[in-house]
Amino acid sequence: MKLEGKTAVITGAGRGIGRATALALAKEGCNIVLAAIELDEVESVAAEVRAIGPQALAVQTDVQYKSQVTALAQAAFDRFGAVDILMNNAGVAIHNSIPNIKEEDWDFMMAVNLKGTFLCTQAFFQHMCERRSGHIVNIVSRAGKVASAKFGAYAASKFGMLGLTQTTDQEGIEFGVKATAVCPGAVDTQQRSDNHIDDRSQLLQPEDVADYVAFIVTRPARVYIGEVSPIAQALKPLPGGGWLKPGI
Repeated sequence: MKLEGKTAVITGAGRGIGRATALALAKEGCNIVLAAIELDEVESVAAEVRAIGPQALAVQTDVQYKSQVTALAQAAFDRFGAVDILMNNAGVAIHNSIPNIKEEDWDFMMAVNLKGTFLCTQAFFQHMCERRSGHIVNIVSRAGKVASAKFGAYAASKFGMLGLTQTTDQEGIEFGVKATAVCPGAVDTQQRSDNHIDDRSQLLQPEDVADYVAFIVTRPARVYIGEVSPIAQALKPLPGGGWLKPGI
């Protein structure tokens, strides 16, 4: 097992990509600190992690509030002493056209997606630098690279996450700390189904993204992966940047 004795903190860990990644890393021997707003969800995932073998800690956390992020970090340090991996996965999406985006929706997405990523990064980055080891993985989205109509606020928050990831990586280089942006296309999650009507068979599964994360954080120190963009085979990019479904 490539992560035996290591500890990962995962936000948005109660379902979807967060849950799938927690289980994938646990299978590599990694202890997991699971953070989410719904405590019952992360407690359920913690039980799944323990059934695999590693230790797990569930912490109720709303990442848009610094006090709660600070408490999360302290709980992780108190329980495990050190944190090797941070995955910023907590996110929200509310889609609307620019004239119709509500200010409170804009603020909410920025607070969770961008500010939450910043607060969590800040809470663990110095610790990793002092240990001269660590990996921060940010679940960005393809919307953080290619904007679409009615994705204005969401895309802005995700573009910001991509920039923050790159900055974190640049600041961490001299200390042996890596930062990677994972920018998946459409994933079959509850958040996706709340906002879209899809043929779910055409979407990535959370486990697909989790496999990428597990691969990234188990590479030797000499290997650098700054960004990956997994997409479903059914949605292939065209040379001009558009998208084509097979048979169309």
